Amino acid sequence: MEQKRKIAAALTATAIMTVIGAGGAEAQTQPEAGNAARLVDARPKPERGCYDIDSAGNEGAVAAGVGKKYVSVVCDGKVYVLSINESTTPPTPVGGWQSVGGPSNVVDATLASNTDDVQGGPVFVTALTSTGEVWEGVCPSTLPLGPCTFTQLPKPPQ
Repeated sequence: MEQKRKIAAALTATAIMTVIGAGGAEAQTQPEAGNAARLVDARPKPERGCYDIDSAGNEGAVAAGVGKKYVSVVCDGKVYVLSINESTTPPTPVGGWQSVGGPSNVVDATLASNTDDVQGGPVFVTALTSTGEVWEGVCPSTLPLGPCTFTQLPKPPQ
């Protein structure tokens, strides 16, 4: 009986230390009064491989039979987009992964489309680079996605 109590106590202590340790590992110092806090994505970005994904689609277009969806991924600092024809059952990828151009040191990217335009308004690719630059690409909503034209946006506040 005494042995069971010792094992239970040891397991409880281990569980408590694990919870405290996990929370403590994520603890960060708080800014002093008057200093602004800055949010930073602390997830490590691999130097090679794919590490960010997003998607967008023209939802109204599906009812009209011209449904398109786009999935983006950041791989090795570049943005790639896969076009998907949603008017087929099941939805079918079209043209494989396409490089959309723009900067080559991207760490994060998002997609947006004009969901009210059932004829396929432009798709917007917004990319953040490792040097803090923000770029926006405007791409024709075609299957596969048409070539994108990128413009650098003003640098975000530091």
